[in-house]
Amino acid sequence: MICYAFPLAHEAESLLKLCSQKDQFTIDGVECVVGNLGLRTNVLIARIGMGEAAATDNTETIFQHFKLKALVLAGYGGALVPPLKVGQVLISSNLSSEAVLGFLRMLSGFDFASFGTIDEIVGTPEGRDEVARACEAQVADMETEAVANVVIPRQIPFLAVRAISDDYQHVLPVGALAAGFNASLGKPTPVRLLSYLAMHPGEIAPMAKFIGDLGLARKNLTRFLQTLNAELPAGW
Repeated sequence: MICYAFPLAHEAESLLKLCSQKDQFTIDGVECVVGNLGLRTNVLIARIGMGEAAATDNTETIFQHFKLKALVLAGYGGALVPPLKVGQVLISSNLSSEAVLGFLRMLSGFDFASFGTIDEIVGTPEGRDEVARACEAQVADMETEAVANVVIPRQIPFLAVRAISDDYQHVLPVGALAAGFNASLGKPTPVRLLSYLAMHPGEIAPMAKFIGDLGLARKNLTRFLQTLNAELPAGW
């Protein structure tokens, strides 16, 4: 069985729509769907939560209940360097399994980049420069290193995939993002967001851009995962 793990439900939504014969359930707080994806049967799609602590605990839970042959962590990532653009699909060159990286060089529709795992959103180019130097990374996310630390010691293939949701120059509305999403529950909080934006109208346009860019990121991420799923070894 192969697992496609996502921090957020929004990231997984389009891929779930492509699955057939789905069985949806929750195990120890981890939202799971088992179904068929393309010609591959018995695929697990799981939401592991946002941040290192949740991702670690929930990935451990998955291994307690499923016998996996590979795990793909997929989601959104922030660009730490100017060349990366919204919607670009990237695979971690520093945290994915070496055996998988060799196989991927035969595919297209993505680029390689180094990933850095951070504990909070970086909202400015200046902040991204600091993170890029500290982590020696080109893409920032909040889960990859934590999940890699759970998967790789089990000696099964691990692949980390991110689609860029915000580019280097975009100044993120950090306050609006915090108001619009409950990270501990992994759910949006639209009423709280509207109240916040009413008091901070200057963040409306940046928030609208961020939300709009998520559509392209998810579309490209899903398309790549479809291709990947079809090309990965049948025994996974």
